[in-house]
Amino acid sequence: MLTLLFSFMLLVSPYYLNATTSPSISVSNKGLMNRIISITTKDSKHGTTVNVLGNGKISDYSTMTIDFPPRIVVYIFNSAVSFESMTIPVKSPYLKGIRVGYHSKRIRLVLDIKGTDIPIFTAMSANNRLTIFLRSRELIEKGPSNQIPLRRPDKEIPDFEKLIKIKGDDGQDDTAFSQSCSRRTNKEISVLEKLIKIEADDGQDDTAFFLKGLNAYRAQNWSEAAENLNHLIKTYPVGRYTERGYFLLAKSYEQLYSQSISAHFTEIKTHYEDAINRFPTSIYVPDALIAIGNLCLKIKNYYEALAYYNLVVKKYKDSTAALRALMQKVKLFILKKKRKEALSILEYVVCRYRGSPGETKAKIEMSKIYYEINSFRKSINILSGLLITDPENIYQHPEISKYLGYNYYQLGDNVKARENLFRFYNSWPDKKTSHLILAKIADTYRDEGLMKDAVKFYQLVIERHPETEGALISLIRLAEQQEEGALEIKKGIASHVKIIGKEVGVPRQIYTDVLNYLLKKDKENPLVQLALLKLALIHQKEKDYDKSLKALKELFEKYPRTSLKKECKHALNNTFEAMLKEKMKGKRYINIINIYQREKDLFSMINSPDPFLIIARCSLNLNLQDMATEMFKMADSLLPDEEKPADLLFYVGSDLFKKEKLGKALSRLNLLINNYPTDKNTPYAYKLKGRILFKQKRYQQAVEMFSSALRYHLRACDRARIFADKARALTAYNSNEKAMESTREADRLKRDCYIRYPPIYKEIGDLYLKLGYPKEALSIFNNALEMEKEEENKILLKLKIAQCYRLLDKKKDYLALYNEISSLNDPFWSNLAKERIAEIEFNREIRKSKKK
Repeated sequence: MLTLLFSFMLLVSPYYLNATTSPSISVSNKGLMNRIISITTKDSKHGTTVNVLGNGKISDYSTMTIDFPPRIVVYIFNSAVSFESMTIPVKSPYLKGIRVGYHSKRIRLVLDIKGTDIPIFTAMSANNRLTIFLRSRELIEKGPSNQIPLRRPDKEIPDFEKLIKIKGDDGQDDTAFSQSCSRRTNKEISVLEKLIKIEADDGQDDTAFFLKGLNAYRAQNWSEAAENLNHLIKTYPVGRYTERGYFLLAKSYEQLYSQSISAHFTEIKTHYEDAINRFPTSIYVPDALIAIGNLCLKIKNYYEALAYYNLVVKKYKDSTAALRALMQKVKLFILKKKRKEALSILEYVVCRYRGSPGETKAKIEMSKIYYEINSFRKSINILSGLLITDPENIYQHPEISKYLGYNYYQLGDNVKARENLFRFYNSWPDKKTSHLILAKIADTYRDEGLMKDAVKFYQLVIERHPETEGALISLIRLAEQQEEGALEIKKGIASHVKIIGKEVGVPRQIYTDVLNYLLKKDKENPLVQLALLKLALIHQKEKDYDKSLKALKELFEKYPRTSLKKECKHALNNTFEAMLKEKMKGKRYINIINIYQREKDLFSMINSPDPFLIIARCSLNLNLQDMATEMFKMADSLLPDEEKPADLLFYVGSDLFKKEKLGKALSRLNLLINNYPTDKNTPYAYKLKGRILFKQKRYQQAVEMFSSALRYHLRACDRARIFADKARALTAYNSNEKAMESTREADRLKRDCYIRYPPIYKEIGDLYLKLGYPKEALSIFNNALEMEKEEENKILLKLKIAQCYRLLDKKKDYLALYNEISSLNDPFWSNLAKERIAEIEFNREIRKSKKK
C-alpha cells in the first residue's frame, strides 16, 4: 500500500516515549490505541503544535482545563497497557512539560502551562494521531499576519517516488479526522463534556451505578450503557445523577440504533422527550432538542426537523446550541436544494457570531455553496480571506485547502489546484474521500498533458482504494486515454491496474465493467450515467448505432435530471445524425420515418438541425410534404439565417404563406433568393413572393417577381401556372393587353397540366372571362369538363360554361344547363341554379316593362 508523506511536519524537540521507536515507522492502525509511541512539539510565530502518535486508532477523547495550577488535561478513552506514568520536559513558550498517565480505561495526558493564563487551544484526532494547537491571547489581540505560512511545492512537477512511500503490511492509512475542530478557552467546557464528565468514586451506590453506565458509554458499549443507566434512573428517580442519566440514556439509545434510525425513531425520540419533560430547565435540553431534530433529518422528516431547530434558535438564542441549530438548518436547506435560504442563514451567522469559530465554519459552508453553484471566484475569495484572518485556519480546517483545490481546478489553474489538494491530502487526509482527492490530483496532471504523472496517480488510486468511486473514475480516465491514443495499456502495466479482480481491457470493456459493478452496488451513483454515456460513444464510434441509441435511451429514462444532459444531447445528436445518414444513403426512407415515429421523445431533446433536415428530405422523397414541412420548421428554429438551406427556406416560407404570416414568409423567401440564386427552389420562391405581393396589392412588384421566375428553365405546366399568376397581376393594374398575352401563353402551355394541377384550366378560363373573351373561356371550360371526374367540380364547370353562354347570348344553351343543375338532388347547387333562372326571368320582366 502507498501513502503520501506529511511534508509540513518538520519535527522539533522530539521526545520519544519508547527509545526503540521512530516517528517515521509505520504504525499499525488495526486495533485501538493502548499506548503512546511518541510526542513531538513544533513552535512557530503562530503558536505551538503538539503531536501525539499512538500505536492504534484513537476512538474518542475529551479535554478539560484546570485553572490552578494552569493545566490542559486530555483524556483518551482507550483501554491502556500498564505503563508507568512519566513526565516529558518541553522547550516551548507555552508549556513547561507534558505528563502521561496510563489507566485501565483511559490514557491521561496533562499539558503543564507556563505562566498563569491558559492559552487558547484546539484539539483534533486522525486515526492514531492527536494534534493540539496552542496560541496566546496576545497574538490574537495583535491581529493576524497578512502572510499565510504555507509551504509551496517546487515549481517543477514533483517526482512520483518523492510523493509517496510504502506503508507497512497493515493496510491502513492516516486518512480521516475523527472529530471536527472547536476552539475553546479555559472557561469553556462543552455541554457534552459536562454530561460525560467522570466523577470521583465516593463509594456510594448511586455513584457506582452512574460510573458503570458512563464508562460503558465512553467505551462505546451502548447496550450496557443503556442497561446501567436505566437501572440508575429506576433506583434513584431523584438522585444526584438522575438528570445526567436521562440525557445519557437517550444518547445511548441513539448510538445503539444508529444503523436503524427509521425503525427505532419513536423509541429514541421518546427517550429524549422523557429527559426534556423530566428536566425542562436542564442545560442539556437544547442539545436534546437538536438531537431530535437530527433524528427527523435522518428520516427525511424535514419540516419537523426544521421546527426543532427553530425552537432552539428562538428559545436559546444566546447559547452555543443556537449556533449548532442554525448550522443544522443550513444542512437541511442544502439537502432540499434551497441554497439561497442556506446562504441567508450563513450570512446571519457570520454577522451574529463575528470573531468566533462559528463565523469561520459559516464562511467555509458559504464557500462550499458558491462552489456548487459555480461561483468559483467568490468561493476562493471567502477561503482566502479566512487564511488572511487567521493563518492557522489552514491547519485547523482542512476543507479550506480541499475547496481551494476544487475551485482552482474548475478555473483551469491546475498548478494551484494541485498545490492545495496535495496540502489537504498530506496535512489532513480524510479516509472517506482520499480516493477522490488523488483522482482529482491526477486530473490536474492530465489536463496539463502530463499523462505519465497522471497515469501513475490513477494507478495509485486503483491499487490503494479498489472498488471506490475514485478507482472507478481513474479507470474511466485510463479508458479515455486509450480512446484518444495517448495511452496503451501493456501487459506489464495491466497487471497493476485491476477492478473487481480483472485486468484493464479495451475501453468498451472498462465502461461495461464499471457499469455492471455500479448497477449492483449503487444505481444512483453519477458514474453510472458517465459509464452509459461512454458506452454510447464507443458504440457510436464502432458504428453500432442501435446499441448507442439504446444506451442513451436508458440514460435519459433512468436519469432524466442527469448533470451530463449537455454531453448526452450532443451524443444523441451525433448518433441520430450518423444513423439517419447511413439509411438515407441506402434510400431506406421508410426506415427513417419509422425511427422518427418510434423515438419522437428522444428527437424532442436534440438541438441539432441535421437529423430533422434528413427526415424532411426523406419525407419529400416519399411525397409526405406536410411531414417534411414540420421537420424543416424544427430545423429552422435551430439554425441562424445564414446557415438555413434552400429547401428549408422554401418549405417554411410556403407554410408561413398558407398561414397568412406574410412578413415572415417574405423574410424566408428573400433569404432563399439572395443566398441561393441558382437553386431549384429559387424560381418557385419568386413565384410565391409574387403571390404575397399580389395579396398586398403591390401588383407591379408582383409582376416583376413572376417575370423573374419565368427566366428559369421550368416545366411547361409550372410555366403555365406562373403565366396565369402574372396575367392576374397585370389585370389588377389594368394592363389588359399584356395580361391577355400572358393568358394566351398559359393557355398554350396548359396541355400537360391537368393531371398535375387540374385548377389551371379554370384559372385560365376565369382570366379569359375577366378580359372579355367568353368564347375562349368557353373552350377552356368545355375541355376541363371532358377531363373532370369529380361530380362537384363538373357542376362548377357547367355553371362557368352557362356564364359563357349568357355572355355569348346563347339563351337556349345556358337555360338548359341551369335546368339540368336545378334538377339535381344536391340542395346547394340546385338552389344556386334556380336562383340564376329566377334572376334571368326577373331581368326579362324588367326589360319587358321598360319597352311598354
